[in-house]
Amino acid sequence: MKISYIQGHDTSSTETRITFNLIAKFIEKGITILINDCDDSCDFILCMNGLSQNSRFKSISERYPNIKSIMYVWDLYPWTKYARGFESVNNYTEIWTPSNEVILRLKEIYNVDTNKCRVIRAYINFFEDIDNKLDNKGYAYHFARPYIDPNLGFCERASEITNIPLVKSTHDFSPEKYKTTILQCSFLVTDYMEASTGGLTLLEGYYHGKDILISDSIYQGAKDYFGERAFYFKDGDIDDYIKNFKMLQEKSYNYLLSEYELKERKTYCNTNFSTDSISDNILSRLHNLKYNVN
Repeated sequence: MKISYIQGHDTSSTETRITFNLIAKFIEKGITILINDCDDSCDFILCMNGLSQNSRFKSISERYPNIKSIMYVWDLYPWTKYARGFESVNNYTEIWTPSNEVILRLKEIYNVDTNKCRVIRAYINFFEDIDNKLDNKGYAYHFARPYIDPNLGFCERASEITNIPLVKSTHDFSPEKYKTTILQCSFLVTDYMEASTGGLTLLEGYYHGKDILISDSIYQGAKDYFGERAFYFKDGDIDDYIKNFKMLQEKSYNYLLSEYELKERKTYCNTNFSTDSISDNILSRLHNLKYNVN
């Protein structure tokens, strides 16, 4: 199989780093990759880097209209620039997303045919606790960057009401501080109604035995990653959020995961969200597309 792979160069972008790392996996599995180039022998034009690369992707896919084109849309919030002027997504063979939340927005904003959409969940490179720092320091960890959301501020309010300390990430966290903050929190939270994945930090916390609190909103993509494994608050309900905030703090002290339970969590994460599992999912879908199998 030969793929024209459209890739950005901004290494400060999480999406760019994640998608660039997939290239080595594809090559390892015997796939020929042309980066930001294409020829008639390519089977697919694939952009895993999202709408930020749409101009380059659109140009190449129009030059090679007989080659199947797939765009991965990482997120599509109504208040961002990507919610206007990207009607060309309707012209691509398929659109992949990290969650059903993004498919909902594609339908609402660009009236995309959802039959051409497919969830390919994101991957993460899980870190290990090599220095045995796992602990419970009594704080809730809110890792997500601030952005426009109806529930913004729920975390701060819950912390104030319950007297449970809240730690929020900043982009100047060193890798070591980031890992330690995850390992030593009581639980991880996000108050947002809408997120394409919920934030992959949630998975890192879950991997190390930390519980997760997220909204039950249809626009909360973390549901596609955790299902019944997460704890949910009623979206928009600050009282329910506070109740669950307090409950998870108490649970973190009153219930300790067994070795078996922690191992099961790690197996779940590694099975579903490793680079191998995601690259296999992608190549399986491309194989089906190549041979016209649904």
